[in-house]
Amino acid sequence: MKKQTVKEYLLKGEKEERFLISDVATHGCSGGTISDLIYYEDTVKFYNDHEEEIWEELSNTADDLGETIPFMISNFRGCKNVDSAKTFKNLLAWWICEHIAARISDEREEGSRSVA
Repeated sequence: MKKQTVKEYLLKGEKEERFLISDVATHGCSGGTISDLIYYEDTVKFYNDHEEEIWEELSNTADDLGETIPFMISNFRGCKNVDSAKTFKNLLAWWICEHIAARISDEREEGSRSVA
């Protein structure tokens, strides 16, 4: 069985009315926007399930910005709270959801402009 991508996870969660992708893109995950990703146990599992996709996205984004991955991560909201592998995985699980949610929101916005 093919593993669900982060984009598929977000689209499914919105379809099931568990959260709005626009809220994730605007407000981030730290406030409990995605109820499945509040506790470390859940965010660590999410990270572990999506580790390859997360690092691929980190690499692509850092390349696009002309930065290194560590420098880019040092600018993430919440990075100052990282003090263990668990909190690092939490940070990256939230980042990937916020990052992909922003991309989906941008794609929707572009689509609505081209229709108008």
